[in-house]
Amino acid sequence: MERPVALVCSGDPPEGNAEVLHLARALRSVGRPAVIWVADDRPSRVIRSLDGLVLRHLPAPLPGRSMTSRLVHAGSRASATQAWKHAFEQDHPGVIDVHGFGPAGVQALSLARRTGTPLVISSRGETLAQGARSISRHPGLAKAYAEALRRASCVVATDSEVAADLRSRFGATVEVIPDGIDPVATSFDWSDIPWQIDGRPVVFACGEIDEMSGFDLLVEASARLSAGHQLVIGGQGHGLEGLKRWARSRGGTGSVSFPGRLSASQKAAGLDHADVVVLPGRVSTSRAEIVDAWRSGTPLVATATRTAAATVHHGMDALLVPPGESAPLAECVGRLLIDQRLSADLAAEGRRRVDEFSWETAARRYGEVLDRSAAAS
Repeated sequence: MERPVALVCSGDPPEGNAEVLHLARALRSVGRPAVIWVADDRPSRVIRSLDGLVLRHLPAPLPGRSMTSRLVHAGSRASATQAWKHAFEQDHPGVIDVHGFGPAGVQALSLARRTGTPLVISSRGETLAQGARSISRHPGLAKAYAEALRRASCVVATDSEVAADLRSRFGATVEVIPDGIDPVATSFDWSDIPWQIDGRPVVFACGEIDEMSGFDLLVEASARLSAGHQLVIGGQGHGLEGLKRWARSRGGTGSVSFPGRLSASQKAAGLDHADVVVLPGRVSTSRAEIVDAWRSGTPLVATATRTAAATVHHGMDALLVPPGESAPLAECVGRLLIDQRLSADLAAEGRRRVDEFSWETAARRYGEVLDRSAAAS
């Protein structure tokens, strides 16, 4: 019987990292057994999800910063060591895969050393984190992380920016495997389209309306366009009334409408029937929103936030513009409204790439990593 992979993650929420839970289920669906070791301060115990997946809660105290703290907490570290040893004896994993290095990573590294088990480090951006989540703020974690990267048979990153950081700072050889995205199969009909159809092309965006949404830049971009169009911005938020006032002050050749909070079917209809979809966020972009736009078959313009830049192939499956600037946004949206060939090419390539971001694809690629790790041991 094939030995499972132990997926190690932090324990907030209690069932651990949601992406790790998805990955474990996807691995099992492609014939790869997996268990989840959730590191937290809850009592050591085993729970099972509704579909029978094993989740094991394990203690993972932070490494001491000083000799005094290490002496004071020696008992808790010894107890944690025994709990991890017991988990290994019960589950007998063939590979230990750490998702998001923290105190759990220190325990996993120690266990891999003692047992000779292959170690995989799956970085979720912890080297790029700021504030309390930054590894560099804790010398014990930083030292263990560097050792884990050296020892690991494979290193995985969820996007190209994380991979580039690991390569430049640690000289690691890194494979990029994005997290999967659950498909959203939402049915809709003509009545769900969140605007009045009048023959003009439609530029569509939706989301929480606040200072970071970038919708003010989209309104400004709309006012710069020479071609007649409708701009439709769905969603609610504390910035909605201010955005409406801004839209009234800008004028332009297009009309701007705000249909409010959209249901899932209205959002799906909007994505499907729009001529251009825009993700204008100033700081962040959801990969799921990018994939939703691709799945709809509508050409996409997005600001080049970290996630978007790591996901989109500019000029091939979408157009990227600098965050915080309305003129380039207007140029790209206007170009897609008049260049039907480019719009069709971007939409077709985006739709083709959707399968790259399924959990099944992620699981199969992780399976290849696990095979290489086992073979290298």
